[in-house]
Amino acid sequence: MKDIVFSRASEYALFMHWHISAIFCVLCDSKFVNAIEYCGWDETFRGSPERSFKTFEADGVTYFTTLLLGKDGSALYVGAQEALFSLNSTDFTSADYHSKIAWQADEEKKKECAFKGKDPQRDCQNYIKILLQLNSTHLYTCGTFAFSPTCTYIKISDFSLEKNALGHPILEDGKVRCPFDPEYNSTAIMVDGEMYAGTVSNFQGNEPIIYKSHDSRITLKTENSLYWLQDPAFVGSAYIQESLPKGNPVGDDDKIYYFFSETGKEFDFFENTIVSRIARVCKGDLGGERVLQRRWTSFLKAQLICSCPGDGFPFNVLKDMFVLTPGEEHWKSTIFYGVFTSQWNKGGAGSSAVCAFSMDEVQNAFNGLFKEVNRETQQWYTYTNSVPEPRPGACITNSARDKKINSSLQMPDRVLNFVKDHFLMDSAIRSQPLLLQSQIRYQQISVQRVRGLKKTYDVLFLGTDDGRLHKAVSVNKMVHIIEEIKLFQDMQPVQELLLDPSKGLIYASSRSAVVQVPVSNCSMYRSCGECILSRDPYCAWNKKGCHSVPHHTHDTKNQHWVQDIEDANTDAHCKPSNSTEAIGRAGKPDESECQEISMESNPANTLPCKLLSNLASRVWLHNGKEIDSSYFVLPSGDLILVSSPDRVGTYECWSVEEGFRKLMVRYCVGTQEGIKATTTQRTETEKVFSKISVIEKIVNASSVSSFPSNTAKLTGKSYWMEFVIMSTLFGIMVVILGLLLLYRNRKEMKSILKPVEHSDKPPKKLRKNGMPAESLPLNGTNVPSPAADHKGYQTLNDNYIISTPIHDPVIATESEKRPLSITRDTYVEVSPACQRPRVRLGSEIRDSVV
Repeated sequence: MKDIVFSRASEYALFMHWHISAIFCVLCDSKFVNAIEYCGWDETFRGSPERSFKTFEADGVTYFTTLLLGKDGSALYVGAQEALFSLNSTDFTSADYHSKIAWQADEEKKKECAFKGKDPQRDCQNYIKILLQLNSTHLYTCGTFAFSPTCTYIKISDFSLEKNALGHPILEDGKVRCPFDPEYNSTAIMVDGEMYAGTVSNFQGNEPIIYKSHDSRITLKTENSLYWLQDPAFVGSAYIQESLPKGNPVGDDDKIYYFFSETGKEFDFFENTIVSRIARVCKGDLGGERVLQRRWTSFLKAQLICSCPGDGFPFNVLKDMFVLTPGEEHWKSTIFYGVFTSQWNKGGAGSSAVCAFSMDEVQNAFNGLFKEVNRETQQWYTYTNSVPEPRPGACITNSARDKKINSSLQMPDRVLNFVKDHFLMDSAIRSQPLLLQSQIRYQQISVQRVRGLKKTYDVLFLGTDDGRLHKAVSVNKMVHIIEEIKLFQDMQPVQELLLDPSKGLIYASSRSAVVQVPVSNCSMYRSCGECILSRDPYCAWNKKGCHSVPHHTHDTKNQHWVQDIEDANTDAHCKPSNSTEAIGRAGKPDESECQEISMESNPANTLPCKLLSNLASRVWLHNGKEIDSSYFVLPSGDLILVSSPDRVGTYECWSVEEGFRKLMVRYCVGTQEGIKATTTQRTETEKVFSKISVIEKIVNASSVSSFPSNTAKLTGKSYWMEFVIMSTLFGIMVVILGLLLLYRNRKEMKSILKPVEHSDKPPKKLRKNGMPAESLPLNGTNVPSPAADHKGYQTLNDNYIISTPIHDPVIATESEKRPLSITRDTYVEVSPACQRPRVRLGSEIRDSVV
């Protein structure tokens, strides 16, 4: 029995050490969820051989925030701080195939910038904000140029600045094209040699503008005096050819769409409410003849609402927008994918959502009712009166041409005057989140439509604010996160995402580097079950392994390829005739081998078990039987063993997901003599079992087991001294924690310990003769009561019962009982189909709150 106590004491000492360390972590940070990472116990994987990517960095150069892909995909153009690069997409890491242009701001401009009160090191530099393809021979770029925006041309042939006859670079004024401040969000797009930009037009940054310029003689812009824009933060723009197909009965014009967040003046709240917007202008807009000269006559904007279906909590801040168009002539099937956050906290400071809007919903909003503003009261309301013809804000269509109106210059003045005050649409474009995250804040999004074996799927690439990349697939109006990859080690936010569909690559940039990541790596799935459970539309399984889907077109027996994105049913697809044994795993020991663990060399051993899938649960087996509560399993899934005879044997860690089981690692634990005689009994590397219940998953994933008594006689070293020391340390920690709590609540303790004053009546005063004082006057009547200083509720009811009508009692509803607080803390429910990323690749997965 003494040996049993000593052995249990050692296990107890180990766990006391773990719990004391956890207490220290809680003191470091109030949120226990992130306590381990904040206190230095960062278990993040620093790279994964199964999912490699290439990184480009340049000495002394930062702010890689502008990316442009060449027309043929052979070059990636990058704009940074006072430099531009041309990178070879094939040999991304080799400096021999890269070109660089040093474009620095003039010293005179830097002095002027510093004189105006800007930081010489941070603000008074040239940050590249615009990089566009002008034509087949030149690029067009603009930079802040020390708070003096400037633009220039780049020759693609030798990647150099275009120069004039004197050999100096050709520079143009970049105002209304490029922002002054490098931190200001702007957007620009080039359409048929003309540039459409959304930025600010002055040094202070308080005059937002949507501007059309370049080769055209007529330049158009928004009207600042009419407040068409309210401090916008532009996130993107898109060109959609709505005039196609040619000869259609509508005869509409092409449009340029802008996406931004701004202050919603139509809402009368205590604080400024941010709203997400989509705005559009017509490509053929030429302004008005007498009204709105050199101003947009087709500018309209509508609100985008991404809100939770239950309580309607809004994600009102638009961070990025990707426009997915199947083809130029199929523009009606366009889908707008947006990443949203909220200005209020709900479920955590890092909550975000992904919403999708269809083109039909966008067109219905722009063809609906208008809002009208009262210029005196600044109140907005729905305009229900008649609308002049042709419809204000619309492009020139066949119906307008029938009325002899062939351009905006021929628009009647009554139509243009109506547009000046009715630029906001009444109907909002609503959507419910496809993906909700309560602990992750998305910054960027790119989407690719991928053709699988049976149908097409939209694959989403999402960049986070801590340098991670999420790959997800949209299935049945839900999103399943396939994998997460850590791109930048110093947790820098992803500034830009750019897809290269032709080569199957995606580029991501931060302030310090640019990375090139393949969209998929199907070879990392070494078994049929893993390939099916990944739900990766890029991958499919055959008898030879998991390969990219385009490869099946070259297989004459393509009927053997299987893929199940919707259900991930391994029972139906991973039959013995269709699956092969996995031969090893990159970065993993061979599954047929048994790692030898000697009890004599270390009295306490930790058996690690890392899972590739974050949606799987662990099952530990000891000599073929599932372990019970007498074994200790850490929250990370590692098994702790203390030297004792009953712990000798073979240990196996199985990954269980959707009824599919996979052997991850096997250990042979014993003495030096016993290890040599140990033989493995199980040779299968993967089996398909019936789906385990939710209760079984919870039991297997439990972090700390109970300590039942064990009557078996154990032998080993005495750990009584360690037990005493750890118990003493734990007691000291409890005392310190208690004193800390008492010190923090000392004011409440003083109020509790303060003596209570009794409210009893004081004893009657005695007269000089020792008799009690009289309670009645000499006349024998009662003492007159003093006049009441105020009327009580009963007095008010008695005196005013005639003039005050009797009301029925008001029963307050549950919502009325709650205080009005927009910023109260609640929790975001996460879609069941996308609870957390499935694959752990180069990062620590942070689970969403369900």
